[in-house]
Amino acid sequence: MKRYIVIILSVFLIMAVSCSKKSDSAGSNTPLVFSNLNASDSTMAVNGLISFSATASGDGLSYHWTASYGSFVGSGAAVKWTVCHADNFTVTCEVKDANGNSASKTKIIHVHE
Repeated sequence: MKRYIVIILSVFLIMAVSCSKKSDSAGSNTPLVFSNLNASDSTMAVNGLISFSATASGDGLSYHWTASYGSFVGSGAAVKWTVCHADNFTVTCEVKDANGNSASKTKIIHVHE
């Protein structure tokens, strides 16, 4: 009888330890901070390349790049951008986190012949 009580108590003890909640860093609610959007230059020649990098912190970040015109090479926090004609263009990076927050920053680039 004592053997069964020891076994039952051991099983309950194992279940209690294995069911404890573990911390989940993806949902830790670290606030999204989009601190900087850097461009390698503010002007470039037609068909040139400008490098952009976004500096942000938070949980599970994703980056979405848009421009008023032109094409991106790459993805994530660092990309390159090019355009085939002269004008002033806006390049925007939107950062989203795993908690549903978002922030964006924009740079204006002058493209010349």
